[in-house]
Amino acid sequence: MPPSLVAEINDLKRRLNALERKPQLGSVNERLPSGMMQSPSLEGPAGSTTHALGVINTTGLNMPVVICAIPFHIPWGTSGPLDVSVTLWLECGITGGRTKEITLDRTSAGNGWTRNVAYSWIHPQPVGFDDEAVYKHIAIFYRVNKRATFNGQSLTVGMGLPTISVGIPLGTYREESDDGNPRIDGALTPVEG
Repeated sequence: MPPSLVAEINDLKRRLNALERKPQLGSVNERLPSGMMQSPSLEGPAGSTTHALGVINTTGLNMPVVICAIPFHIPWGTSGPLDVSVTLWLECGITGGRTKEITLDRTSAGNGWTRNVAYSWIHPQPVGFDDEAVYKHIAIFYRVNKRATFNGQSLTVGMGLPTISVGIPLGTYREESDDGNPRIDGALTPVEG
């Protein structure tokens, strides 16, 4: 091989290595932007209708795991938490893959403070050089199961934007799962090593 071709191949290798190391949206500790479509008490009648809470923009995500925490609260009446219920899940906007559903109801209220639904999802979206999508997102979907009326207002579980949504490398935490491992106030346990 001519020396100029060898030099050019080495330069291409160097550029590819630098490109692979370059942080992109969704790199470790870089928050993913998200948008909200709701009011504090989730909208929609009780029943089988699916509603969107919002979306997490994952365009450029180059990590195979998404950590996400979504704040929620159960409304209280005069004698304790109201009998309300909502089922929540995340869904990939590219592949249609989704997490396991979690149902939040009066037993999720704890002491009345705002709590979080935590996800550690090994998501199905393409990453790195396999990612050819111009725009990617993960939708936050819910279904209202029960509403309650208190002081003339129809209420159900209240939710907000994710307090954290970030991409991380596979094998960082023990809680990572293909089904998202949804849990209330879920802690993360680092993998030793």
